[in-house]
Amino acid sequence: MKLSMNLGFAAAVACSFLAVGCSNKGTNTAADRPATSANPPAYSDRGAVGTLSDADRDFAMKAAQGGMAEVEMGNLAQQQGSAANVKEFGRKLVQDHTKANNDLKDIASRENITLPADMSADERKTLDRLSKLSGAKFDSEFAKESVDDHEKDIKEFEKEAESGQNQSLKSFASSTLPTLHDHLNMAQGIKSTK
Repeated sequence: MKLSMNLGFAAAVACSFLAVGCSNKGTNTAADRPATSANPPAYSDRGAVGTLSDADRDFAMKAAQGGMAEVEMGNLAQQQGSAANVKEFGRKLVQDHTKANNDLKDIASRENITLPADMSADERKTLDRLSKLSGAKFDSEFAKESVDDHEKDIKEFEKEAESGQNQSLKSFASSTLPTLHDHLNMAQGIKSTK
């Protein structure tokens, strides 16, 4: 009796291996092929190769949303700022964060990461609040928000640069940090005059 049960179990296991092997035929993806110079390793946030940690995924999402918000904030500063240094800072935000956003999109494309299409609800609320201001009041609130935001961003980017698991995101964080420090210095300069 035991022998026939063991044989039945062994047959069931063998059949399941055959079924799995057969079901994968014809689905030769980049991840299935050996890596060569013509066929680099495939990275995906869903598969075993290149799987993103929760921290890496969280960083990518926040960086994408924050980058979109910075571009919008920069556009707003150029339109509603009264001081020349506010308008210039707004222009720099648009230029630098557009580049960073594009770099992050390139990484996401290579790593098969789906980024959010819009900024967070909190960032939208801040932008809406600032859009109702103008002149010196706008300049003052914009500078304050920019300082607070860049201080938080720098902490997030430093954390990713030091302890991120995904090498592309770590490199992105490291290479973006000098720009964020530059923005923080500019924002602090504006804030100190308001």
